[in-house]
Amino acid sequence: MLGLLLLALSLAVRNWVSQPPPAPTPPALQLEVVQPITVTLYFSNGNVDSFVTEDRSVSVEGQSPGKVAQAELNAWARGPLKGKGLRVIPQGSAAPDVWVRGPHFYVNLPSSYSQFNYGVSGERMILCSLTRSLLEKTGKDVLFLVGGQSAPTLLGHMDLTRPYGKADCQD
Repeated sequence: MLGLLLLALSLAVRNWVSQPPPAPTPPALQLEVVQPITVTLYFSNGNVDSFVTEDRSVSVEGQSPGKVAQAELNAWARGPLKGKGLRVIPQGSAAPDVWVRGPHFYVNLPSSYSQFNYGVSGERMILCSLTRSLLEKTGKDVLFLVGGQSAPTLLGHMDLTRPYGKADCQD
């Protein structure tokens, strides 16, 4: 009788131990609201010696500074839409990537930008239109990378070893 009791007890323990644990409850999905915000973008004038601004509404998921900045650069890469001003990069060029740390922006220019056949005015227009667009509402400075690496210059004219502020890009 004791043997049967031990056998029944061992079978019950084996069944209990071999059961899979209960499935965990997945966390609730939290979607960020996509909302339009107005940004001021800087483009070149016809002489490539001054800036033309364009206010544009862009859709941003959430309000983090990094997402807002990336939406700005995506819109900048598409060029002006309202007929005034010139696009700074050739149509179809990729938008730069951007990261934000405190008041500092870090912009990774695609390596294809280093193949543009631009002079000093064109190179300045790329760097300064990006700088002025990003620093329009917030931020202190913009540091540029090329193809994910530090580079001394983009096209041989402008110094990329230091960050750019608003004062560096006046008309």
